[in-house]
Amino acid sequence: MALRAYIREGLNVAAIMGAGDTIAQLFIEKKSLQQWDIGRTARFSALGLVLVGPALRKWYLTLEKLVSKDQPALRRGIKKMAIDQTVFAPTFTLAMSFAVPYVNGEDTDKIKNRIRSSYFSIMLKNYMLWPAAQFVNFTFVPLPYQFGTYANYVGAHFWNQQEAHFVYDGASKQMAEEQRPQNDVLYREGLNDYGQTTYTPRLLSVDLAGNLAHLPMGGELYGNFVQRNEELLPLTTGSDLQKLKQSAEANNLSTVDQLEVRAQPPAPISEYQRDLLQGAIAPDKNYQLADTTRSWADYLYARYHPRTLNVLPDLIRDSEVQALATQAAGKEIWDGEAFNEDFCNRIRQYAEECEGLQGFHMLFDIDDGFSGLASKCMEHLNDEYGRVSYVLPLHYPRIPSYNQADPRTAHSIRVVNSVMSYYHLSEQATMFTPLSTLETIWRNNTLQSRRLPGVAWREGNLYQTSAVLAAFVDTMTLSYRLPQTPQSLVRFCDSVCPVGRKLTAAAMALPFGLQQEQDLIDFLDQSGDHSLLTQLTPGCEAGNSYVMQSLMARGIPTSRLKRPQEQAGPQLRMAAYSCNSVSQMLQLYYQCSFHGSVTHAASTPLPLRTRLPFPYELFEANIATDGCQVAGGGEREPHSRVESAPVLAALQNSTKLGEHLDNLHAQTHRVQIGKLQSYSQSAVDREEYETALDKLLEFRDNYADSQHL
Repeated sequence: MALRAYIREGLNVAAIMGAGDTIAQLFIEKKSLQQWDIGRTARFSALGLVLVGPALRKWYLTLEKLVSKDQPALRRGIKKMAIDQTVFAPTFTLAMSFAVPYVNGEDTDKIKNRIRSSYFSIMLKNYMLWPAAQFVNFTFVPLPYQFGTYANYVGAHFWNQQEAHFVYDGASKQMAEEQRPQNDVLYREGLNDYGQTTYTPRLLSVDLAGNLAHLPMGGELYGNFVQRNEELLPLTTGSDLQKLKQSAEANNLSTVDQLEVRAQPPAPISEYQRDLLQGAIAPDKNYQLADTTRSWADYLYARYHPRTLNVLPDLIRDSEVQALATQAAGKEIWDGEAFNEDFCNRIRQYAEECEGLQGFHMLFDIDDGFSGLASKCMEHLNDEYGRVSYVLPLHYPRIPSYNQADPRTAHSIRVVNSVMSYYHLSEQATMFTPLSTLETIWRNNTLQSRRLPGVAWREGNLYQTSAVLAAFVDTMTLSYRLPQTPQSLVRFCDSVCPVGRKLTAAAMALPFGLQQEQDLIDFLDQSGDHSLLTQLTPGCEAGNSYVMQSLMARGIPTSRLKRPQEQAGPQLRMAAYSCNSVSQMLQLYYQCSFHGSVTHAASTPLPLRTRLPFPYELFEANIATDGCQVAGGGEREPHSRVESAPVLAALQNSTKLGEHLDNLHAQTHRVQIGKLQSYSQSAVDREEYETALDKLLEFRDNYADSQHL
């Protein structure tokens, strides 16, 4: 395996160096094809195969061992960058400065003289660019994963939110660079077959056939997909296909007469996506996405890389039942050669792009068999890469049904899937946070949904509820994606996960309850004992004593913090008036309100964007267009929409989270293993299940009162 990895790395670098020399000769040195020195290109490729590729791989593996992992990732990244640039960079640059001209036949003395005269300037230019680039590589690149249909619903809203904050020209910059997310943390730049620069998420997504709707497997930016324009929607006739062929040839996708175009049955496409393809999105149009959405692809604004989308073989989407029911069935798919080899190869390709990979960020459906795929993937990531992982198991906003399963069997499937998932999460994840819009999960036969003041969603609506959960994920992960808060994924997890307490609870205020023109200092003073947040982890209440928590506030400008001194009046008598930032004031508030607790707070003026395709209809009439409450109990103007909203999100840990684990374990007494095994031979392995129950109790011990913070 190790030898294959070195060979693979060498071949990759050989191909890159060979292509680079070819481009240099033909386009920079302006040589004709007859003048092209193929021997020189071959020597460059050979250098990559035998020296550059193996050397880089060996060095980065050594660097991983040199720098201890039991320290904050920011410090670890700085150490790795410092060692890389002081030890490896000077030596390797010197070696390459000699090797490249030498393999091209230059005289040795001439090479030495050139190195003496230019080596210093080469290193100076290196230090102007590469330390910063390597620091980002070593510290700030987590890879995201989405396993399951609901995970992709949440993910679609999450990626839409990222692109809502993209800045395409200098004129539209309304806030400082350090106040916006570092997009390169989650995105990669590429080049498609048309020579166009692309910017796509570093994402791997798994779902059922049918949920991709109109999306091609290879994405819409690369490969053999030609964007259909208005004139070609829909493709129905032979003349249309001929136009498509001519379009492909005109875009240099294929040479003339060498392209075969096949007509596929037309996939249903939402009105929103049709307008998006035609560049005709109307911001004020009512697309009725809450009523018409059949798949997350219907409202996906972001565009994915061809590597992103993975469809499970032989499993077709069924809107009534879960096609992949049990965790064991998901594990079987992972172990199958048809899925495993290709998916692991895609993981490797993304990981190799990130020189110093920081970790992984995963969403998965815990109620069905996608939990098994996610568990096996976590195991693979730990074995191969050994990085930190932040995992969010997602519960559907309605009780899922399973093919040919009566209610008692369906309940057993859900409980077993959760038990097995928690077992693997406690062993494999660095931190995990279950999410749901439901109050409770395992015995919630009445579908009681949480309620966030100021918003209202339809219980069970995947499009609307997933937007709420995505708002939490986007807001909370800003903690390690903002330049002004240089917190790594490792430190982010460590800040709320002491002494083996990997389970955390999510809470959020969407929108944050400020009234228009109200200052934060007055809002907090008037809140009294009323909680600012609503829990999004089912069956969890973290309490207000001995809580360790991380807060992220967004969309509250500093101008709304407090009044200037000459206008402050009663505010001057408040202790919070000495605070000079939103994060300081929130930290002081929770230090005073939560006994024996530790709070880490961060903030950004960047609000949550709630324009299309976000379900703006969630907001109640008393919420103004800026997401604040209308003063005096009034309502916003008719037909106006909320365009952005302030949000407060929190990750919390306390002894009370042990009750969540108790509730899960209590439901295992109602599980009938024999009935599950008759339902499906792969439903559950009795021995593994009993081990999981024992481990669940051991994990529960971490939340005993004796372990309070």
